[in-house]
Amino acid sequence: MALELDDWGGTGPLLHFACANGFPPETYRKLFTRLATRYHVVSLRTRPLTPGEDPKALTTWQQLGDDLARELKARGRSGVLGVGHSVGGASTLMASAANPGLFRAVVALDPVLITGSRAWAVRLLKLLGRMDRTPIVQGALRRRDRWATREEAADAYRERKLFRDWDADCFNDYLTHGLVPTPEGDFRLRIPREWEARIFETFPANPWKLIRANTAPTLVMRGEKSDTLLPDALARAEREMPRARVDVMPLASHLFPLEQPRETAERVLRFFDLVAPGDPDAT
Repeated sequence: MALELDDWGGTGPLLHFACANGFPPETYRKLFTRLATRYHVVSLRTRPLTPGEDPKALTTWQQLGDDLARELKARGRSGVLGVGHSVGGASTLMASAANPGLFRAVVALDPVLITGSRAWAVRLLKLLGRMDRTPIVQGALRRRDRWATREEAADAYRERKLFRDWDADCFNDYLTHGLVPTPEGDFRLRIPREWEARIFETFPANPWKLIRANTAPTLVMRGEKSDTLLPDALARAEREMPRARVDVMPLASHLFPLEQPRETAERVLRFFDLVAPGDPDAT
């Protein structure tokens, strides 16, 4: 299986961005535009965006990290700057841990990492083979996936808490690129809901085991109001990875890269300036 790298422009060291579950990379255009003033931005066209890929072939997020590492290595890349949001942040950390030197530095934006009772619950559900019955998986499978017009979808999405604080440009980019026309004349989700559900279902039982070997300079950022990366998990991330530091985006949710794309980009740029200034060999 070979996956493509999409090129979002820019010059300078190579920066790979891994997206959150359910959001095509174009949703992050505003963030990419700022990062591309300093770096050459690319993103892997992941399994959900690749026709013919079977969701059931995915069994753990470690495979997502393996996909990323394989495709970068196949192109002779090393010393890449890695940025990822949500599952993209977690899978980038996994790829870095398993492939020393592949990433020169990493920024994980509200990565999906859990500890305490949440972690024990996931382990129990996996032991019982019941991850497919969790509310987040069932919710993804029931999600409405077709709309008569993009305007109809926009009206519905504006009523949802998930999109309430989004930057207007990011919201419009999601409507434009997250919904695609069908032969019947309506619009459907570009990322199938079966794929969105499968990614939720295959969260690893012990993500810490898969990231603690990451030795690249790393910034883990949490949205202050995130219900995904909780404060205890953020603190554990700083303890588990030897060169990790943490930061919090004020008054922001799990989706802060799409709520505050400019401020997110500035924090990423400042971190890379500090830990990875200049890298002409990685262009």
